[in-house]
Amino acid sequence: MKYQKIISLFLFFSLFQLTLYAEVTPKVLEETNIKTIGGENIHVQRMKDGLIFKGYEDKIVLLEAFGHSCPPCKASIPGYNRLQKKYAKDVVIIAVEAWGSDNSGLKLYAKQHSIEYKAVSKASSGKIIRFMQNLTGWVPGLGVPYLMLFNRGGVLAKDVPPQALHEAYVEGLIQKLL
Repeated sequence: MKYQKIISLFLFFSLFQLTLYAEVTPKVLEETNIKTIGGENIHVQRMKDGLIFKGYEDKIVLLEAFGHSCPPCKASIPGYNRLQKKYAKDVVIIAVEAWGSDNSGLKLYAKQHSIEYKAVSKASSGKIIRFMQNLTGWVPGLGVPYLMLFNRGGVLAKDVPPQALHEAYVEGLIQKLL
């Protein structure tokens, strides 16, 4: 009888711990790999409420969808460059070209426009565009630039519908997540 109580208590606490673990461990819904034009492979996991960028779990991630011939997208590049430099310790900016540029075309574009943050061509974006759609309902053909901010845990903290993204506004969003 004494052993049955001990075993029952052990089983109860074991199940309780498993329940707690399941509640704090986010469930991976889908995974993909993206490759920057600089050759970096980034593994991305889609969770119910965000995206985990392997290697950047301790950073705030700004994920932008842009178009290579979009004037507001081009206008945002210098501001993103400054923000990436200023917050390099805490922030990573990843820009995904959503209109179909291939790697060589995006490399040329990035050089011409002095992109100093991570850029990914549509051809190397894996399922990331679909992940963005699943999280927010954004439709790639309806507007860029489109920005998503993820906190250090990968939870989607803010998405900004297509518009000209002003550096001060984006910096304010970053400040709220620091």
